[in-house]
Amino acid sequence: MEIPIIIVHKGDSFYLSPVLKQARLINPHSQIYLISDKSTNKYSCVEHCYIELYMDGANEFQKVYKHMSSNFYAYELFCFQRWFVIRDFIKQKNIQHFLCLDSDVLLYCNVDEIFSRYLNYDFTVCHQIGPGNSLFNVSSIEKLCNLMLSFYTDERILGELKSTYQNIVDKKLSGGICDMTAFMWYQNKVSDNVIDLSIPKNGVCFDGAITVSSGFEMAGSKKRIYWKNDLPYGKLVEDGTFVQFYCLHFQGRSKYSIFNRKEPSCLMSNNSSLIIPSYKGSPYGANPINL
Repeated sequence: MEIPIIIVHKGDSFYLSPVLKQARLINPHSQIYLISDKSTNKYSCVEHCYIELYMDGANEFQKVYKHMSSNFYAYELFCFQRWFVIRDFIKQKNIQHFLCLDSDVLLYCNVDEIFSRYLNYDFTVCHQIGPGNSLFNVSSIEKLCNLMLSFYTDERILGELKSTYQNIVDKKLSGGICDMTAFMWYQNKVSDNVIDLSIPKNGVCFDGAITVSSGFEMAGSKKRIYWKNDLPYGKLVEDGTFVQFYCLHFQGRSKYSIFNRKEPSCLMSNNSSLIIPSYKGSPYGANPINL
């Protein structure tokens, strides 16, 4: 089954180019949509779609949204709104199943081959609530958006969220109510037909965040990445087993690590090679291995 890749992003961020090129390189025949603004309408390896054409649902959500987070209002709001953008987009395009890819995730797997195994799930996550590379269907994205709306239109739910956020404030913690809160609530209140792909199985997994160990060897503040045939692996601390990563997620300031690597041409050629880190001085301790 052909599974399109959808990336929602605003602005031509420094890390966007290698992410798009890597997605295209490892998925040469997939449909890749970049839903964005005019600043990014320049990448030949993806189909650019103007985000303003799919903002109706997102704008309606903004009318009811109540900010409960230590993060900036605009940032947290857009994290919610992107799901409404995707929902309206896939309805217009009549897309049934699709992969939502964060714009700071480097893909190292064939999406059609790997994600076709999970079509019967509502969606996929990493670390239980991480939607960095989530497979959805038209029904589950609708349910997620309805849940997000209920956060701010259902007084009982809103009261519970306000109480949760007040506890965070009282404890002087950062964060608050975000789209990942909805992913947790979905699994607790709507359906648990969700699978976590960050758990190693049969020697492979998806990296939920390169700054989180999850049982893997670290190099400073990031996972130590080993390479075989230009594909990334992590080493489990418990038994030294190497596990192949189907993606690397560079959240937060770790995005700067994306750039310390060789970039392929956006256009495919017979001698294209995967994006690989420069082993010398790699910021996340990359090493070549022979398995």
